[in-house]
Amino acid sequence: MSEILDDSFEPKAVHDHFMKLTTKYHPSGEENQVREYVIECAKKIEGVEVIHYDPGAKDPGERVIVLRRKGSGDYASEPYVTLQAHMDMVCSPDKKIFPLNVFGYLDNEGAKWIKAGHTDSIDNPEKGTTLGADDGIGVASILTLLEDEKLKDYPLECFFTVQEETDMGGAANFDKSLLIGRRYINLDAEVVDTIIYGSAGGCSVQYEGNFTLSSIPGGFINLKLSISGLLGGHSGININSGRLNAIKVLTEILIRFNKRLTNIDIDGEGIKSYDLRLISLQRDEDPISNKIPSCASAIITIPSGDKEKFVNDFKAYCEALKVQSQPEENLIYEIEEVTQNSFDEASTDALLCLLQRIPHGAIRMIPEKPDLVETSSNLANIILQNVLIKASNRSSDMDSMTSLIQIQKSIGELFKHTVEVSDSYPAWKPNDDSDLLHKADGVYKQIYPEGHKETVIHAGLECSYIVEKYGDSIDCISIGPTIMNPHTGGERLKADTVETFYKAVTNLIQELFKKSE
Repeated sequence: MSEILDDSFEPKAVHDHFMKLTTKYHPSGEENQVREYVIECAKKIEGVEVIHYDPGAKDPGERVIVLRRKGSGDYASEPYVTLQAHMDMVCSPDKKIFPLNVFGYLDNEGAKWIKAGHTDSIDNPEKGTTLGADDGIGVASILTLLEDEKLKDYPLECFFTVQEETDMGGAANFDKSLLIGRRYINLDAEVVDTIIYGSAGGCSVQYEGNFTLSSIPGGFINLKLSISGLLGGHSGININSGRLNAIKVLTEILIRFNKRLTNIDIDGEGIKSYDLRLISLQRDEDPISNKIPSCASAIITIPSGDKEKFVNDFKAYCEALKVQSQPEENLIYEIEEVTQNSFDEASTDALLCLLQRIPHGAIRMIPEKPDLVETSSNLANIILQNVLIKASNRSSDMDSMTSLIQIQKSIGELFKHTVEVSDSYPAWKPNDDSDLLHKADGVYKQIYPEGHKETVIHAGLECSYIVEKYGDSIDCISIGPTIMNPHTGGERLKADTVETFYKAVTNLIQELFKKSE
């Protein structure tokens, strides 16, 4: 596919590189096809030197790529500007999505968008796939910037990382001697008129405990309950957007319908409670920790005589939930009969109560900026073979993070679960005195005379590891085009923002090398 949306996706070179990337298999940790493509392109660009590329490397820190092109003419002795993007992408619904089926469409306001999957996914994200604009557009833009005749005299250092979407393994583990530039522009942001200069840190939290199985009583029937079609989304960016977590939805349904926990017996038309026991509860998609769960299922057992009433109550509850939980109008629910062993009553009730109490969503807002999330947690996965429950925490304040972890540990202890913390990554503390930020501010004022934003973001960015490695000697910002609903089948790229973004990067590079009058 050489053209998507006539001339709306410019520059053409960014379009062409990006479309090539959508044909290549590149989940986190398996980026070799994109790594090979980057090197193939670099070797065709005059003056570009491959500083680091190990085709057989296994360690994420060794699988990064560093390219450099020296300055020439008036800029021969100038220090490098570093451009960075990551080569992996979130693959939703799974890794079998390549090559991506990319298409363009107009929204109701005439804006042009690019997405992937079935064309029906415009209205139903469950029929879509991730697009990989996060961060394929960053990779495509860097390659185009190196090819751009207007920039051929400027000294550029280009850094391509791996595993950003899982553990930021490339940025966390590369040899710090590889980079010599100290003005660092990350091309992984997702709002075109916004400059990011700080981000949250985070960690993974795992609850582990035991349960007791029992045989299913005589006269009981097993039912599978499924919730799907939820928006999901990025567990940082979308955590305060009112989106439902499928695991939490099923937990609340099962608690509401559990006679031992709610003891609601209603005659007539109301929703009753039941003698139910849990058999299984799971997330029905790749358990990506930085994505809000959009589908999950549970298998329960109830008295067979209650089946018809339970099915009707379940459907009624879900219909009410759809009305109450905008913008989740695409919520899908299903119920079917299956066979398996169950938890006993005590294990069922304890697990449901534990899941209910585990924090999910925005926990605390930044006091000085009450519209920005400071601390949050995403209930990311549950595996019932030995009761493993996983959550992903984020915070821009380490004291608040410590408090959240203590709450999680206290909840775990209450239900006799051990709680372990791992995979921590640092916060990127904002620097209001950043010279790079001030230069970018000037460029964005020219592009957006009606105003732009400078902010910190409630998500993890690789800049946090860069600042941790180089300290005050390095100056970082993050910018990008507009990408909606990353990490989901609803991911889409606003086509005309790519050209605006590319112009911003080009103008900023030129501004950084502008000679003093």
